[in-house]
Amino acid sequence: MPRRWTLILRERAETARPVRPADCHGLLNTWWPQPSGEHTGAKKWAMNGWPVPLGDRLHHWTLTWLDDAPPPLDPSDLVGHPQRIGDHVMEPLSVTRTFDTGYGALLSDEHRAYTPYAAEIRSRTPIVTTTRDATGDRIPHVWPNPRRLFGAVHRSGGGIVGGSGAVGAVARFAPPELAGPWLDLVLGGMAQLRRTPLPGEEIRLGEHHHADNRSVLGWQGGMRLELVGGDPRHACAFASLLELVELAGVGKYTAQGFGSVRVDTVTASVPDTRATARRSGRQARGAARRTPRRVHEPPRPTVAEAGEFGGALFD
Repeated sequence: MPRRWTLILRERAETARPVRPADCHGLLNTWWPQPSGEHTGAKKWAMNGWPVPLGDRLHHWTLTWLDDAPPPLDPSDLVGHPQRIGDHVMEPLSVTRTFDTGYGALLSDEHRAYTPYAAEIRSRTPIVTTTRDATGDRIPHVWPNPRRLFGAVHRSGGGIVGGSGAVGAVARFAPPELAGPWLDLVLGGMAQLRRTPLPGEEIRLGEHHHADNRSVLGWQGGMRLELVGGDPRHACAFASLLELVELAGVGKYTAQGFGSVRVDTVTASVPDTRATARRSGRQARGAARRTPRRVHEPPRPTVAEAGEFGGALFD
């Protein structure tokens, strides 16, 4: 099942060179190796960024395991054991599992209190989304449509042979009896998603310094996605996509910490019960004022009405 950990690391070695994504990638290749024939393929894990300094030699790092099978090594087993990341030696002080949900629940509404119909997505690291033009050269996409944002599924001979991003994680790692129907629903429902820019956080060009002294253009910024139409099946699938895109990342090089995003849900399908109660109370009180009391009706006892506190709690 997909898992996510937050690590707090303490720097143990003096070094002038900063932490590099390639160094983190090398460490995780030793933790979670793939067979040599699959080494160049998509990973079963994603870095959600790379170690970020917190101050006083402390760093924060978030990692995700995407396979339905458990990882060969649990990061919590490494607490107190220094790990080399390039020129750095970092000791895990604490490892907290912050996500642990099977694909069966993740692709349904079993563990959610509400179903979102709109969300804001913001980049945490540079995101590289490219395609090949007619000459075979890669060109960057800096205003990705939902299909590029949530990944792709690769099919051959009528079957799924691979994938990338959020939908690719389901295609590669979820049980086939769950993945097939869900992917058909999602790939058909993406046409119901509308994107708009976020004022002040518009998509902008960024540069990703890749290996071998190469630079690749990417993007950073944010956008709002809104699901139009009232099909509850599409709303459920959209909710799953929002969880998966945070876990799997967006675009290329997610195994090197690029393509990390944060999702902020801004609209839910359930009504605001407090607002509904306030409206109902106002309507009931208004109706009582408009209804004349009959002369022979005995006076009603005074009832205290609940009201909202609008002042400061401490002056």
